[in-house]
Amino acid sequence: MRKILSRFGLGRLPFTREVDLPDLFLSPSAKENLAALKAAVEGRASAVLTGDPGTGKTFLLRALEGTLNPSRFRVTYIHNAKVSRRDFYRQLSSALGLEPKASAPALFRRIQTHIEEMASGQKVHPVLVLDEAHLLPFSVLEHLHILLNYQRDSRSFLSLILVGLPQLREVLKRNILASLAARLPVRIALEPLDVSGVDAYLRHRMKIAGSSQEVFSEEAYLFIREATGGVMRKIDVLALTCLGLVSKEKRSTIVDGKTVQEALKICAEVLH
Repeated sequence: MRKILSRFGLGRLPFTREVDLPDLFLSPSAKENLAALKAAVEGRASAVLTGDPGTGKTFLLRALEGTLNPSRFRVTYIHNAKVSRRDFYRQLSSALGLEPKASAPALFRRIQTHIEEMASGQKVHPVLVLDEAHLLPFSVLEHLHILLNYQRDSRSFLSLILVGLPQLREVLKRNILASLAARLPVRIALEPLDVSGVDAYLRHRMKIAGSSQEVFSEEAYLFIREATGGVMRKIDVLALTCLGLVSKEKRSTIVDGKTVQEALKICAEVLH
């Protein structure tokens, strides 16, 4: 990896998951989605965020948290979805800094009281993000609408954001989850980057890594677009592999179409 840094004059390795918040890449559609998600939270509403793996769900959530005033909003993130109802509330209780209780009903009452105190007393709006929500058991999903119910359903003390793969939208269509679905008015579906988005993403990631030159040829852009379908995670893998191949050579500092084709043979399994 040091060869990549020295060959391209970079200050840090590009195309990794370690990206500072100000350096996140937001395409025009991502900016629209971020604005919609922020408006939902600021309006004390709840939302569903779906997208295929690698389309930027985590990046969008990081961007959202970075735009929210920490004195007005508290974001709690839970990603372990394959749990029972009691274990789910244990997780949530721990994430909120509460003492665990023995039973699920006791846990639920303590959590609901804490959320209400936070919202009405401390004037801080809680935001609960449940990642991998498509894996949540129905015993948890069918109970979430109760977690959103305060003062006979007259107050919105909590914003819930369910995050998952596209099948989450189908899960929420089940009759048993009608009460929950009705409380999730904002639906955001992430799409892969378009043609211009792929090119802009590659240039952006190289720029924030310290590159001051054009590294990818036009043919390379074309092959990367076709091979990855605009999925950022796939772009990262392929682009970094390309840089590694070029760094082993002694002549060029340009990733051309031939380099991309060689890289595709190396990371074919990851991309498919």
